Amino acid sequence: MPVIPKTISGAVILLLLGLFAASCNTSTNPEPKIKALRVFAAATDIGLGTARVPLNIQMLDGARFDDAADRLEVTYTPPQSPDGPNLAKARLVDDLTWREWPVRSGVYTATMTFDVVGFWQVSVRATDDDNLLSGRTGILVKSGTDAPDIGDTAPLSRTKTTPADGDLRAITSAPNPDPDLYAISFDDAVASGLPTVITFSTPAYCQSATCGPQTEVLSQLDDTFKGRANFIHVEVFDNPQEMLDTGDPSLGVESPVIHEWGFRTEPWTFVVDGSGTVVARFESFTTVLEIEESLIRVLEGA
Repeated sequence: MPVIPKTISGAVILLLLGLFAASCNTSTNPEPKIKALRVFAAATDIGLGTARVPLNIQMLDGARFDDAADRLEVTYTPPQSPDGPNLAKARLVDDLTWREWPVRSGVYTATMTFDVVGFWQVSVRATDDDNLLSGRTGILVKSGTDAPDIGDTAPLSRTKTTPADGDLRAITSAPNPDPDLYAISFDDAVASGLPTVITFSTPAYCQSATCGPQTEVLSQLDDTFKGRANFIHVEVFDNPQEMLDTGDPSLGVESPVIHEWGFRTEPWTFVVDGSGTVVARFESFTTVLEIEESLIRVLEGA
């Protein structure tokens, strides 16, 4: 048996033995990984009534859980009443849909109806795997939205159109702007009697990197429905040319139109009918198909 130097204390010996035992246990009996879903509701402006709610659903370890709507059950529960126990049952989402994005994979969307102000709980579980723990998130429901809601009259904003010199860099940060999206001001678009799809985004300076693709979606819709509806892009910043020329995004000044519409995230897209009433609103990126579904209902008079 080896001789232990007297300079080594008993506490140190116990510590070394403990570390040795721990290393042995780690190598032979690794900790099992927890399998669970993680969900985040990408909705910042929800009021009473029916709303489209984007849901980012992943595994707890960050792995993607894409295109699995048929394997998921999504429920949402009203907040606890301060006057007594919450007797309301969880409500089942029946239209959970996977929406593939051109960037960052995609998102799920769900239609939910809220009739109580407060924090609602959303729960997501996999119906085919009892060992996969469910994920939960919360949604703040306000008495009314900040941005125009479905059924509201849209602000008759004067939006920027192509300058006299034709230089679109003065009004948009899009790298290859589509002139059609700056051909008419929003107030004139409503006066035309045609439906209008209006997107607020900043392609060069978007926090989510989806503003550029969202603006491209608007161009695609314009190609499909040209002459039947108006399509307008509004740059979030009032001075994109200065920002681009200097390379300094800190110089950005928000467009007054953004404040008229009352939202604090980007991108946003609205479908407005010929009378100026909001018929659909989309926070964050939304696909061609999803906007098209709303626009066609307006065009068909549904």
